[in-house]
Amino acid sequence: MDFKLLCLIFGITAIKSVSSINCYQCSGTDSNDPFECNEYLDTESSLVPTDCSLIHDAKYCIKHVGRFEGGIGTKRFCSSLDLGNQCKYVQQPGDKLEYRTCIYTCTTDGCNSAINLKISSMFLLLSFVVI
Repeated sequence: MDFKLLCLIFGITAIKSVSSINCYQCSGTDSNDPFECNEYLDTESSLVPTDCSLIHDAKYCIKHVGRFEGGIGTKRFCSSLDLGNQCKYVQQPGDKLEYRTCIYTCTTDGCNSAINLKISSMFLLLSFVVI
């Protein structure tokens, strides 16, 4: 009996739980609700982070602000690739202006809602030690 219980416990702990990240997913080019996906989500937004399990190996939430899909706006989505954090100026053929386009990548549930400045806990601890 003890051996069976031990095998059961081992089997349960050996089962790997599959869970994916939850990200805000929207596009400013959505004609059904074009103003729902702005650069900054306000508290009145009906958007909630949704499961990214349809994207294979999704580990990242992405917020893309600027020029995309032939328009200008914001897009939030799930990704299996780390796209980094970067901004650049782009000019499409025929455009007279350059547009600032930024990509923000993060790794926690719902982290692609807005740009958050995060102070590392180590930096905060060191600032108290120095004072």
